[in-house]
Amino acid sequence: MNHRSTTDRFLQLKEKCRSEEKIKGSRFIASAAPVENEQEAQAFIEEIKKEFHDATHNCYAWKIGLGRRQKYRYNDGGEPSGTAGQPILKSINSASASNVCVVVARYFGGAKLGTGGLMRAYGRVSYELLRSSKSEKKYLSDTITFSVDFDFVDVAHSVINSFSAELKDSHYGEKVTFEVEVRASKLSAFKAKITEATNGQVKIK
Repeated sequence: MNHRSTTDRFLQLKEKCRSEEKIKGSRFIASAAPVENEQEAQAFIEEIKKEFHDATHNCYAWKIGLGRRQKYRYNDGGEPSGTAGQPILKSINSASASNVCVVVARYFGGAKLGTGGLMRAYGRVSYELLRSSKSEKKYLSDTITFSVDFDFVDVAHSVINSFSAELKDSHYGEKVTFEVEVRASKLSAFKAKITEATNGQVKIK
């Protein structure tokens, strides 16, 4: 059983977004952006820190990928340990989102919120921002390269189309080599189908 079959789908933001909320006098400004790697996440964090350089705190969390491939990081930005970064990350998970970076700037308003209050505040503003933003379904994918005889080119294209896979590249030499991007949870089935369709006359790299 492929353990990734139910965990390869996530929501990804279509564009940068922002929302603001005032809680017991403190201003919480949540900003989020779609990111593809750690470098993009760090660049967005620095962008927001520069914009809100006078904020009392700038806290963040980002997550890329899912399951065993996921990477994530969070930072409390000077708030008590566990009260900001982790709640933001939990809100990302609660929104079924990934490939996203969320930064929350807080301007202290004079009233202390307490540990629980901070956790609820950072979690809520982050979740509400992600929940109300424009997003699209994305899937983890794997790239597979295989070669077939010229006689099986049409068959290969048929299998690729039937799996809604993306043909990244093809090379015609002694054999025809395909580089295809397949949804992760369907990779095993794709390999089995291309093997069956070519009567085993396929070389998977």
